[in-house]
Amino acid sequence: MKKTILALQIPSIVGNIEENFRYFSKKVDEILKDKEIDFLFLPEVWSVGWYTKNFTKLADDTNTTVDFLSNIAQKHNTNIFGGSFIRKTQEGLKNSCPVILRNGDLLGYYDKIHLYTPDGEGCIQAGDTPCVFEIENLKIAMSICYDIRFPELFRSYINCDTQPDLLVNLSAWPLTRKEQYKLMAGARAVENQSYFLALSQCGEIKDGVYNAGNSCFYDPMGNLISHLDENEGFILSTIDTNLVQNTRNTYPNLENRKVFDFGFNPKIIKAENCEVKLANN
Repeated sequence: MKKTILALQIPSIVGNIEENFRYFSKKVDEILKDKEIDFLFLPEVWSVGWYTKNFTKLADDTNTTVDFLSNIAQKHNTNIFGGSFIRKTQEGLKNSCPVILRNGDLLGYYDKIHLYTPDGEGCIQAGDTPCVFEIENLKIAMSICYDIRFPELFRSYINCDTQPDLLVNLSAWPLTRKEQYKLMAGARAVENQSYFLALSQCGEIKDGVYNAGNSCFYDPMGNLISHLDENEGFILSTIDTNLVQNTRNTYPNLENRKVFDFGFNPKIIKAENCEVKLANN
């Protein structure tokens, strides 16, 4: 089975949600003018920018972000992994990735588990549940930014009966550590014999501090399929689940593991069981 993906490496204007919405919508319209895709991915906190001092006041408790992405999904007939936004919940603020189906339905959220407290992300409540989203027979395991540094998270996904075909990291990664980002993305692909998409924001954050860009996409053997530089751009590529299975069959690394308990219990969320409807549908 083959599926097409589009990953947008875009900048954000810190604190300007309306302008970030407008710019994203414009870019998607331009790219998909004559194309059809199955999955669209956005980077972490693309709608507000990576500036943690703004997170509390810009937190979304009215479904503004989800409703906006729902309309985009329906307009372009694509499934969306909406990067992340700061979401108000009863437990506190979460750094959450909304997953939205082609028809605009909200399938669920992945809440960032590992928070980068040295940069002020301590204002967020950490998630505690890894999530595998199964959509149109493609199994996608989620992570956000700092999560990529913790291989036990990704190893826990491989322990699922529903082993993912694609591992995803959506980030606002710092330019000063761009080489580490690429290195870890390739390693996670090799370790888990999965496709790995690492997608970061690009551009200036504030006061001369920059996002890395340098988004990359690896196949299950760790071969680099696509790589961007520090400038705005996108990855348009194909996932072939037969390649995932053939890799695992040819090199039975996962079968030969000795350790299986990494302290995480991933949740499998299937599109066929989706019962959540958005208010505007």
